Amino acid sequence: MKLYFIGFITSLFLIYCLSASAQQNVSSENDFNLYNTQVKLINSQIVEDTFHIYISLPDGYDAAEKSYPVLYVLDGDISYGIAASISRYLEIGSNIPELIVIGIGYGAVDKDAGKKRNRDYRTNDAGGAENFKKFISEELIPYIDSNFRTITTNRTIAGYSLGGLYALYSLFTQPEVFNKYIIGSPYLLPANFIIFDYEEQATSTLGNVNAKIFISVGSEASEEKYFNPIDELVTIMQDRNHPDLKIETKVFDGSTHLDGPPEVITHGLIFVFDE
Repeated sequence: MKLYFIGFITSLFLIYCLSASAQQNVSSENDFNLYNTQVKLINSQIVEDTFHIYISLPDGYDAAEKSYPVLYVLDGDISYGIAASISRYLEIGSNIPELIVIGIGYGAVDKDAGKKRNRDYRTNDAGGAENFKKFISEELIPYIDSNFRTITTNRTIAGYSLGGLYALYSLFTQPEVFNKYIIGSPYLLPANFIIFDYEEQATSTLGNVNAKIFISVGSEASEEKYFNPIDELVTIMQDRNHPDLKIETKVFDGSTHLDGPPEVITHGLIFVFDE
């Protein structure tokens, strides 16, 4: 049992949505004034769908010449604003470096977006998470890296609940894409906890991976759905003793499942960027 309690006061947030892609299939929506945000519509040939990509550049980006780490946020239609706000707040105090923040969304928070979320974050016979993974690595990231000054060796992925499940899937199946992971209250139940099989299959691969992983759960989250499976997976991962895999775990005291996103982003960012 290797989870530890901390206390933290936050607001209540819901979570939904996600996905993105291809450089030659990009259009723009009207920009809106949230932390220098641009909105791009990217048509993925792999997923065969269009994703809303929210892009926040640091203040002074246009006047600077340096490159920046990139934070990719799943459930972007609702989580992007949280992540961009908290990132800029932490940057003021030099808790983290300046980041380019990317939200991956569907343009809405509704039942249709929920269906797409289930399509993209779970493994299934139709491609599911595998297609979404290819979209990120073969369509979205190349577009971002070719259009913005990014540090290509410093990418973070942040996912909550079902998004946290996908972030784990990405770690276990394609660990070279991201070197930092912020995983909040991952929902491990789909496909009869198949994520445990992916973890086992990745044992030899992760022995050579240098990455920082933050995993959390709320103390008041369902033990059956969240707390116990997460605790079991974390214990297995830590017992592997991968030399360059640094794992930090937190139990947010008093938090239910839906309380978690702000505190996960806050503590996750501080951990993964702590030198």
